[in-house]
Amino acid sequence: MEKKGGFTYFVSEEQLDEYRKWPIERKLKWLYYGNKLRKSLPKKTIEIQELFRSGKI
Repeated sequence: MEKKGGFTYFVSEEQLDEYRKWPIERKLKWLYYGNKLRKSLPKKTIEIQELFRSGKI
């Protein structure tokens, strides 16, 4: 079997249930700040993240 790169993670039902309870404003802020943080990362770090996401490393 061919080994693929990238990563996986597990989110429990409890974590999903807790997220579902968040008001929409909190969810949007969480997404906004996550994107803002990523944009502040060095270009090389973002390139490495993209290689992980695409399964190339």
